[in-house]
Amino acid sequence: MNRSHRSIGSRPLSWGLGILFLLALIPATIPTAAGMPRIGQPPRESVARAPLRMLDGQELTLQELRGEVVVVNFFAIWCGHSKHHVSSLTKYGENERSRGLRILGLAVKDSESTPDRLQRFIRDYNITYPVGSVTDALFTRFIESSDVSVPQTLVYGRDGRLAAHFQGHDATVESRMRATIAAELAKQ
Repeated sequence: MNRSHRSIGSRPLSWGLGILFLLALIPATIPTAAGMPRIGQPPRESVARAPLRMLDGQELTLQELRGEVVVVNFFAIWCGHSKHHVSSLTKYGENERSRGLRILGLAVKDSESTPDRLQRFIRDYNITYPVGSVTDALFTRFIESSDVSVPQTLVYGRDGRLAAHFQGHDATVESRMRATIAAELAKQ
């Protein structure tokens, strides 16, 4: 009788140790600040100097755009959230551009993002800012993460430092992004 009591009594102990072991592993799977762009920091030199080729032939780098508020939106033409997010960016016009806002749209290359489909997407969503395309490798370097979900948007201040990083799209993201852009434009 005593023996069966120990057997039953040790089962909760075994389960408890197993659960503690699993809990100890969880922090290793949660993204940390090191796995995301560093808010308040300039981009890595390789990112700042990376040439971004736009469909209209322009070639830009973040380094050349210092002094302006730069919004870099990574999107996919097939993604519903990307479509909503792009629509929120097309609301910015000449007033904001004259105050130093520069928006760049970067379609992440995939089999569905042919040049014709990308051009149609630009027309359908009335995109007036420069658009180019990037590989997953360059996208990953910019966002400093292996999470390549779209849309993701980086907002850089006039000083070239990252002011914000937004993932996905909903009313909260749109509101925070608008507030960040307004705050950065207000800085001289």
